[in-house]
Amino acid sequence: MLADNNHEVIGEQLLIKQTTGTTTDWFLKDDVKFCDDDISLGIIDTSVEIQNFPFGNGYIVLFAYKTGCVGGIEPVSIKYIAFNNNTQYSLDGEEHIILGQDGFGGEQPPVPDSNLKNNKPLYDYMLTKWGDVSLTKY
Repeated sequence: MLADNNHEVIGEQLLIKQTTGTTTDWFLKDDVKFCDDDISLGIIDTSVEIQNFPFGNGYIVLFAYKTGCVGGIEPVSIKYIAFNNNTQYSLDGEEHIILGQDGFGGEQPPVPDSNLKNNKPLYDYMLTKWGDVSLTKY
C-alpha cells in the first residue's frame, strides 16, 4: 500500500515504493538535478488510488507527482503513474495553473508511454482523471 512512510523526498530525489512484508513489489525513483531555483518534486496527494478495476489483473496503484525547477509560479511536469502486476504505465504532461481568473500551462495533451498505449481501458481511465491531477489553483 502506498502510504506516507512509503514515499519521501530526499534532497532532490523522490522514491516511491510498495512493499509486501519484507519484499519490495515495485519502486519508482525520480529526481531534479542542477536546479538553481526552487525544486518542485512531490506526490499529488489527491491522485493516490488503489483500485481493483475490471480491466486490470488484480489491484492497480495510481498516483501522480510534480517534478521541475521553477523560479516562481510556473507549470512543471506532471507524471501520472499506474502499477499493475509489476508493470508501470505512465502518462506525462504539464501542470495547468489557475491564478485568479487566468489559466496557463498544460495546453498540450499528456503523452502515454508504450505500456499505457497498449492498455486502452487504463489509458482512457487515466485521461478522465488527468484534468484533476494536473490542476493547481492559487
